[in-house]
Amino acid sequence: VLLCVLISSCAAPAKLPDTDGAVHSPLSGSNGDLVAIVFSSTDCPIANAMAPDIQRASSETHALGGRFYLIHARRDLTAQAVKKHAKEYALTMPILVDRNHDLVEALGATVTPEALVLRFNDDDRYEILYRGTVNNLYSSVGNRRKEISEHHLRDTVRTAASRGVITVPRRDLFGCYIERTQ
Repeated sequence: VLLCVLISSCAAPAKLPDTDGAVHSPLSGSNGDLVAIVFSSTDCPIANAMAPDIQRASSETHALGGRFYLIHARRDLTAQAVKKHAKEYALTMPILVDRNHDLVEALGATVTPEALVLRFNDDDRYEILYRGTVNNLYSSVGNRRKEISEHHLRDTVRTAASRGVITVPRRDLFGCYIERTQ
């Protein structure tokens, strides 16, 4: 998995159910498929503050023909808690709970919110086009702007969908650390 993260091109067939029981394979795709993933947590205030922009990014990704997943990286989260959180924050995208940290490990996720944009090639492998923040609402932990002026994830999805060049493929992350337990 570490080699997979270092070279940013991998295949991993992790399958996870959403809260309605539909099974999703975020790390599987066909040539050219675009997938946006945001790791989140119901109790991370930074992720929750970005929820409206995460929903907008999901809508834009779908409109451009891509897939979007919100991944809760919590081992103890119940489907009921996920549904309640989704309703409170008006989140309508597929929401998966990565209880075994299959996606966390495969993608090397470290904090919530952490956004990734992937593109698949013809052998069901993906390239990580972007890893970083959803937007610039926070400049660091505890330093919140009054309003968002840069939409990093949404801009990256638009650029990737048009086959443009991602000029900033990596941005520093600020958020809640993903707890790793053995």
